[in-house]
Amino acid sequence: MGVYASAMSQEIPHFDLPDDAQIRVSRLEEKHTSKYFPTHRHKYYELVIITSTVAGDFSHDIDFKTYPLVGGRVYFIAPSQAHTWNIKSYNKEYKGLLVTFNDAFIHTGNQTLENQLLKLFDPLDTKPYIEFDQQLFHKTFPTLSILEEEYNKKHPDFFVLRALLETLIHYMAKRKSPRTPRNNKDCHRIVDLRIAIEKYFREEKHVEFYARHLDLSTKRLNEICKELTGETVTKILHQRLLLEAKREMISGVKNIQTISDELGFENPSYFARFFKKLEGKSPSEFSNSMFK
Repeated sequence: MGVYASAMSQEIPHFDLPDDAQIRVSRLEEKHTSKYFPTHRHKYYELVIITSTVAGDFSHDIDFKTYPLVGGRVYFIAPSQAHTWNIKSYNKEYKGLLVTFNDAFIHTGNQTLENQLLKLFDPLDTKPYIEFDQQLFHKTFPTLSILEEEYNKKHPDFFVLRALLETLIHYMAKRKSPRTPRNNKDCHRIVDLRIAIEKYFREEKHVEFYARHLDLSTKRLNEICKELTGETVTKILHQRLLLEAKREMISGVKNIQTISDELGFENPSYFARFFKKLEGKSPSEFSNSMFK
C-alpha cells in the first residue's frame, strides 16, 4: 500500500441512490435512529432542512467543518462531500426533512439551473446553508409540502416531482445572496470560474488557464475574485485541491502515492509539503485524527 497506508486502512461508506429512486423525501424524525456512521459520503445532492430543535448540543460536519443543527436552517451537501452526524443517540431533539436527488433526476441541460445548483452546493462555501423563519416555514418554501405529498403518493408523478424540486431550488438560490453585492456580470464570472475549477482542478493549476477560459486577463480575474470572494484564484485552487485530498484520504481506499498522482503532484513528498502547509498537519497526522 505504501507510505501512510496503515493510517488509511478504514473505508467509510459511500452512499448512492438506486436507479429506480433518484429522489427521496423523508422526515428526519423517521429516518434517524440511534445508529450513525461517524463519517460517510454521498454520490447525490442532499438538502438537510431543520425545522425545529430543542436545547442541546447537536451538530454535523460537512467536509470536516462543524455546523450546529439550528432550527430554521437548510444545509446543502454536494456530491462527494464528507458528512458526519455528531449524534450519539436521537430522541427527536431536532426535526426536519431530508431531500436527496442525483444528477440523473434533475439534469436538463438548463444553464440557469446548473448555476443555481453550484450557488447552493458550492463545496468551498464557508456558509453552506440559508436561514428562514421557523414560523413562516411553509410560506417561505410553499412547494416543499407539495413535493413531500407528491413523493408519498403510491404512484408519484416523476415530472411533477422534478418541476417541484426545480422550483424549490430556484427559491432557495434566490435567498442565498452573494457575499458582496457587485455587478451581475462579475457574479456570473465567479460562477463560471467555480465550474471551470470543478472540471479542471486536477490537471490545471495555473491562473492563466482559467483567465483564458473566461476571456479575461490574469490580473482582472484575480481582481474580480478578490472583490467577490476575498481570495485569489490560486488560493481557491489550493483550497479545492486540499479538500479533494482530504476526501480521498478518509475514504481509506487509496494510498498517498495514488492520491498524489491523481491530483497532479510531481511526487508524494511535494504533496505532503503542500498538505501540511495548508492544513497544518501532515497527511498521516490528518488521517490518524479522523480514524482515532
